Amino acid sequence: MQTDMHFYGVYSLCRIAGMQSEIAKIVAFSSQFVDDALGDEILVFPKENKAILPTMTSHRPLDYKNVIEEDQWRVWVTFHFLPGNDEKARTFQDKMVCQKNSKIAQSVLKYALTDKNDYLPYLAGIVSHAFADTFAHYGFLGFSSKFNLVRADSILTEIKSKNIFKYVNRKLDNFFSRIKGTIAESVPIGHGAVATLPDRPYLKWEYRYEFRNGKKVKRTNWKDYLECCEELYKFYVDWLEINPQYRLKNAKIEWNEVKNKIKKILQKEGSKKNRILQWKKAIDSDSLFVSNQEDKKLKYHINEWILSKKAKKNLTEKEIKNQHLYYFFHAARNYRNYFLNKLLPSEGVLL
Repeated sequence: MQTDMHFYGVYSLCRIAGMQSEIAKIVAFSSQFVDDALGDEILVFPKENKAILPTMTSHRPLDYKNVIEEDQWRVWVTFHFLPGNDEKARTFQDKMVCQKNSKIAQSVLKYALTDKNDYLPYLAGIVSHAFADTFAHYGFLGFSSKFNLVRADSILTEIKSKNIFKYVNRKLDNFFSRIKGTIAESVPIGHGAVATLPDRPYLKWEYRYEFRNGKKVKRTNWKDYLECCEELYKFYVDWLEINPQYRLKNAKIEWNEVKNKIKKILQKEGSKKNRILQWKKAIDSDSLFVSNQEDKKLKYHINEWILSKKAKKNLTEKEIKNQHLYYFFHAARNYRNYFLNKLLPSEGVLL
């Protein structure tokens, strides 16, 4: 999934569930920031002689860290490719194949419902990302495996618009050209073999695995995404029941009232920019929920959370502990510790 779903879609679902605008933005920003927390530079604050240790939640495709097995587990498995842990799995790699809405995926949502720390909206966004990715990344593993390989000549896409068909194929060609001969090609992590096809909500497509007996897979992304949207909506409703201080009175919209509207947004063929526009139009027109001025100004920009050198130089400890990055990194670190040290052992994946 991309920014259109992880930020704008998540924000809309939060508001439909009855969440306050300010809190919905933190949840949505945290959800998208999981893809953007790429830096490993320690944030040093000279005025206080203290620092924040970052929690990396993603890597670029050509980052050498993708080769490091431990990093694959700490980043890709934990935040983007939750193991399906299929009871019928014959091998460990079979258990590690991501499955949409798996028991483990549901458990990370339950974790966010029971946690009582001071970073609750940030944690809700982080688990929203991990959970939502299972509806796009299912069928692939979060570490290097031949199970992730796909026969290139088996990939077929069904796109009505000729312009979007050309656009998607150009993106595919550019992606494969960019990674050819690099570690991204030699270390098959996740869905790299099918580029960004799982991330395009409108797409109907198919492919065959190179291994796994050449299994053929047919996918209709918008159906998977719509299912994801409903599950996230339910999660936000439950989250607000537990955290009513973040809820607007009488603001909740029933799922059946917006289901078909969201379906149309997901089915709309277009670039990421155009898909974002579909969400923004729906927000501005009050077709999903009654929008306020904060809703209509909604925009994701990574620099909103990034601290400048000047800011880091002058911040006091109290101000540092009031930064979005402070809460995000703590929430991400605690989630990762829970996932790797408690959840996966309890589900029989790790010892």
